[in-house]
Amino acid sequence: MGKNDKDPNRPKKAQSAYFIFMGDYRNHCKMTGESNTSNVTEFTKMASAKWRAMGETEREPYDQRAAADKQRYEHQMSMYVPAPGFSSKGSRKRKNPDAPKKPKSAYLHFLDAFREANRDKLDHKQIISQGAAAWSQLTDEQKLPYNQKYAVEKDKYNALLQSMNMGAAGGGGSYY
Repeated sequence: MGKNDKDPNRPKKAQSAYFIFMGDYRNHCKMTGESNTSNVTEFTKMASAKWRAMGETEREPYDQRAAADKQRYEHQMSMYVPAPGFSSKGSRKRKNPDAPKKPKSAYLHFLDAFREANRDKLDHKQIISQGAAAWSQLTDEQKLPYNQKYAVEKDKYNALLQSMNMGAAGGGGSYY
């Protein structure tokens, strides 16, 4: 199952009064040729200006339709049972709070050293931007100590994951 796979049987969410108006106005413009713009941004600006100019009495039918659609959605959701493989909540895995922190990259080790050396001379934004520029100017030989620190930390991290029986890939495992 992919990250964005959705249950095709899940009820369609309720639309707001504004979205109902936008759909009606779009259809009205297509039928009458009132708006001949093919630019979505221009059309949306024009339609939203018309929505803002409407009074409460003009918006009332859209508010009623939105309330009815909300009731329809709530009723359908009360009877909805997710299909196997689809959860009613987000399917994101929770991180295990006991999982070890991932190791700092070689660049972050360099940036720590750069920050210490330039803390008094530069502000935070300058440290980041000038540190990035300095990192890109380093040769592979100059980056070697930072890469070695990263390799050592990565080995420790992988060993901790193995000892926790979480696997070397280290997704943090499942919390529940």
